[in-house]
Amino acid sequence: MSLTLALLLAGQAATVTPPPVTPQTSAGNQADAPASGRLGNQQQGGGGDIVVTARRRAETIQTVPIAMSVIGGTALAETGAYNVSRLTQLQPTLQFYSTNPRNSAANIRGLGAPFGLTNDGIEQGVGIYVDQVYYSRIASATFDFTDTERIEVLRGPQGTLYGKNTTAGAINITTRKPSFTPEARIELTTGNYQFIQAKASVSGPLIPDKLAIRLSASVTERDGTIHNVATGKDLNAQDNKSVRGQLYWKPTDNLDLALSGDYG
Repeated sequence: MSLTLALLLAGQAATVTPPPVTPQTSAGNQADAPASGRLGNQQQGGGGDIVVTARRRAETIQTVPIAMSVIGGTALAETGAYNVSRLTQLQPTLQFYSTNPRNSAANIRGLGAPFGLTNDGIEQGVGIYVDQVYYSRIASATFDFTDTERIEVLRGPQGTLYGKNTTAGAINITTRKPSFTPEARIELTTGNYQFIQAKASVSGPLIPDKLAIRLSASVTERDGTIHNVATGKDLNAQDNKSVRGQLYWKPTDNLDLALSGDYG
C-alpha cells in the first residue's frame, strides 16, 4: 500500500492548460491535421505543435534538447498500457523488471539498476515522477495508471533538472487536472485469466471559476498465471486498487493552488 500527498503552488506564468493536441505534420497541412489516437490528450501550442513539460515549463517538443517520447492517455487506453511494465511495449528503450514490488527495476537504454534479489533497497537510475512528485522507491511506482493525460519518457541523464537517481533518464506521468466544466469517464476492460479492469473519474466545479475537484478510481484483478501443483494454488495474480483526489483553487488570475492525494 502506498500513500502520496502533493501540494503545488505556482503563478499563472507557470500554469498552462491548452486544448488537446494534434500530431505534428508538415507546415502545409498543420491546421487541418486530425487528432491522433497515439498522441491522445496532449497539450497543443500554436500550429499544432506538441507541448511538453520535460524541463518543468511548457515548451514545444521541437525546442526541447532532450531525447524523449510522449504518449497520450488515448494511446495508453487503446494499447492496454496501464502500468510501467506495459509501457515498455510502446517504448523499446525502456525496460521494466519485477517479480514483486520490492524486487523491481526500471532501465533506459540498458542503464539503471540491476534486477534481482540483490536490488532490494538499491536506489534507481530512472526517476519516476507523478505530477512532478518524485517516487523515491520503485515499489511505490508499480501502480496502475489512473486518469493519465500523458507520459513523457526522457532518455539520458537528467540530473541537471531532476537531481540524483536520473542517470539513465526519467518518466514523467501527468494526470488530468480538475476541470471547471463537468465531465465523467468510465472504462471497462476484460481478458483471459479472469482479467477485469475498471476505471472511473469525475470532475467539475465546486465554486464556478474558483474551485474545482477531480476524483478517480481504478480496480484491476486477474487470476494467477502459474499453477502450483503442490499447493493447488495459482501464483502471480493481480489485485490492484487505487483512488485519487485533486482540488484546484484559482483565487486570482495570478495564483493557482493544487492539492492532490492518492492511495493504493
